[in-house]
Amino acid sequence: MSEREIKNIDLEFKQEAEGKVSAVFSVFNNLDSDGDVVLPGAIKSGFKSGSVPMVWAHKWDMPIGKGSIKEDGDKATFEGNFFMDTESGKEAYNIVKNMGDLQQWSFGYRVTDSERGSFKDADDNELDARYLKELTVFEVSPVLVGANQETYTMAIKSNEELMKEIAN
Repeated sequence: MSEREIKNIDLEFKQEAEGKVSAVFSVFNNLDSDGDVVLPGAIKSGFKSGSVPMVWAHKWDMPIGKGSIKEDGDKATFEGNFFMDTESGKEAYNIVKNMGDLQQWSFGYRVTDSERGSFKDADDNELDARYLKELTVFEVSPVLVGANQETYTMAIKSNEELMKEIAN
């Protein structure tokens, strides 16, 4: 007969939220309302660390978090955390969470390489476009309406919600 061992796992749910967020802030090969088309491989962080600040609606004087950017197939994603130890970070977290699929995203950047060309829309019309081949990204922002209408929040969770999911 084998001995059975029982292990106890102590889980503690802390009220302090971690404020994690994942968002699509750019979609490649898509004409945005500014007439720009971001190409795959174009997006790079403007900081040595590779991190990027998150600011509220492009307000550079209102940082609300930070994270990293990466390309994921046909889109660029932001994985970060709101600053939950600041009032502006907590408020931004709650707004983005409550907005759900009404929340769009944008980013602030400097163009280092681009070229003009034509873009065929869904109706086969040729439109003038600027193809962005290389960008230096300085910030990612939750916004009400972004230049690219295909952006969205993928996930937003507090530490408490994550722990409850793990426990279940």
